[in-house]
Amino acid sequence: MAKTARVRRKDLMQPDQFISTTDVIIAYCSKHKAKMIALITSLVLAFLLVLFVKHNHDQKSLNMESLYFKIEQAKSSQEANSNDKVKQMKLILEKFSEGPQKQRALLIVADELFNEGSFDSAIKIYKNILKVSPLPLNQQLANIGIAYSFEAKKDYNNAINAYKTIIEYPNDYPLFDIYMALARCYELNSQGNEADLILREVKNKFPSNPKIKIINSKIKKS
Repeated sequence: MAKTARVRRKDLMQPDQFISTTDVIIAYCSKHKAKMIALITSLVLAFLLVLFVKHNHDQKSLNMESLYFKIEQAKSSQEANSNDKVKQMKLILEKFSEGPQKQRALLIVADELFNEGSFDSAIKIYKNILKVSPLPLNQQLANIGIAYSFEAKKDYNNAINAYKTIIEYPNDYPLFDIYMALARCYELNSQGNEADLILREVKNKFPSNPKIKIINSKIKKS
């Protein structure tokens, strides 16, 4: 007579090996329905929030680019004089949010102020760009604007310092004209020896420049 295997209580507690993973997941979700609904809802809301933030960012960038285009249009206008251009650009500038587009727009406004001879106002904006813009190119363009503005004001000491700053931190900017401007400012500031030293440095640094004959001529005259 065959014996019947005795089933122990702990054997009944073991998971059924024939239950699939899907069944386990369904059972778990049924048991923790409230938590699962909350989790899914949170994930959906988080996804929608990311989409909303991205949409707002893209929309803001498009608006800023549109304003920057208006600044360029105002600058290139043939109908308005320089003073009217600056006024129009400043009105547009007020609509900008902080960011790279505004920094580029500030450079355009500062350049136009320089063109109309408002050197102090131009320098003020250039210095503001140095404070707010992390971009090396904007920093370099602002420093160049400051140097040219001081030279145009005939404030040669400050112009010399500004040109030296550009040379010290070139950021891949072509420096031939900057060296020439520095030599010019030394000469205009009655510092002929310093001007001659800069010209000789230019000759050594840029021997293949097409303007090297002019430099040699200046050195011979000094």
